[in-house]
Amino acid sequence: MEVDPSTPPGTIQLTDNLYIDKVPVTNLMYNEFLDHLENYWSLKRHEELKNLPSYGVKPDSVFIPWSGNTRLYMAMSHENPFELINNKLNVDNYTSAPWYQWHPVVQINKEQAEMYCKWRTDVVNAVYAIRSKNARKRDRFPSKVTYRLPTVAEMKAAQYKLDREYKLLRYKEQIYGYNGDFHEFKRMQDDDQLFIFELNEYAQTGEYNPLFDYEPNVYQKSEFQNGFRCICEVE
Repeated sequence: MEVDPSTPPGTIQLTDNLYIDKVPVTNLMYNEFLDHLENYWSLKRHEELKNLPSYGVKPDSVFIPWSGNTRLYMAMSHENPFELINNKLNVDNYTSAPWYQWHPVVQINKEQAEMYCKWRTDVVNAVYAIRSKNARKRDRFPSKVTYRLPTVAEMKAAQYKLDREYKLLRYKEQIYGYNGDFHEFKRMQDDDQLFIFELNEYAQTGEYNPLFDYEPNVYQKSEFQNGFRCICEVE
């Protein structure tokens, strides 16, 4: 199925101008964020990219080597890579092993999640500008996207709407275990449905448990890790 270029990557549409991540942000996505902090992105670059032209942009004018910020990279990295997620798996193995790359990122704080949203906004807008050689081609994409954390009310409304449309699925297996299917979690991102997991997710204020009306199947609520997904506002 061909993806509509006007749909922000990895999201499912909720309203005319609102989209939400199909799955929580993954280890792969968060590691890309950290790579950019180390090499290509900083809060200074964030301010500079606000003036980026909307089309005809060269990649090397956006992804400039040595324009990252080491201090910010360290602040956004996992505080304790050896902390245990369960009795067999630590954060370092979970975030770096290739068979966990599509699993939800955990063991980060709300400030890190908010910074990720800011970076993702810059990158997606820049990619649209790079892919558009002229104004006509730019019209295929949104003029601007803004990623942020959802509110609890938005998440409830999204789940209610998508559940009625048979586009809401609850994942009922282990999150932090590898069952030999390398692409299991990748397929969720390629599907046109919203997946909810047995973890807590950050909201604009506080956090929420996306199960809402469901009881957990695999983990006790005291065992839930913190992850997050983004809402995308489109202009």
